[in-house]
Amino acid sequence: MLLSLATGIFYFTWVVTGAALSASLLILIIGVPLLLVFLLSVRVLSLVEGRMVETLLGVRMPRRPLYTQRDKPWLSRIGEMFTDLRTWSTMLYLLLMLPLGIVYFTVFFTALSLSLSFITAPLLVWTGLADSAISVDGWLILSVHDGIVGTSAPFWMLPAIFLGGVVLLLTSLDLARGLGRVHGWLAKHLLVREPVV
Repeated sequence: MLLSLATGIFYFTWVVTGAALSASLLILIIGVPLLLVFLLSVRVLSLVEGRMVETLLGVRMPRRPLYTQRDKPWLSRIGEMFTDLRTWSTMLYLLLMLPLGIVYFTVFFTALSLSLSFITAPLLVWTGLADSAISVDGWLILSVHDGIVGTSAPFWMLPAIFLGGVVLLLTSLDLARGLGRVHGWLAKHLLVREPVV
């Protein structure tokens, strides 16, 4: 899920730049071959993303694209590339990867950092690795090497903070697994062409 931010930035940039450049150069002779190369690159990115989804999320993806039949002439295969719904749904998927990547990265980075800080702050106090002081109100101010690393909390809440951090960590891992399944479902429906019966 954290990798999807980097791939989302790349995919979004590739599709927006490729589509804009291809569409703007269609009035010139160079525009048609550039559009074909762009659409072929989208199919290659679809296969690469399918392999990553299959490896990281465990969703079964096909090994080869089911786009064309080899016995057809190349002009009809090129025409099918424009009329195939999966070409356009793949571009939609590649565009969606940027906002999804931002959401995944933000949610899981925040949840992981918050849960790990809830777990480590009491451990630092209990092991004596952190300097701690009690203010007049009975609140803990945690500092390591004279730098503030945590927020204030009463001493009696340290076990609750530790357990809350463990629960938040386990919950965020379960949430990641659930979102991974949803993302795998989305990838399977937007990247894979179902065979015609």
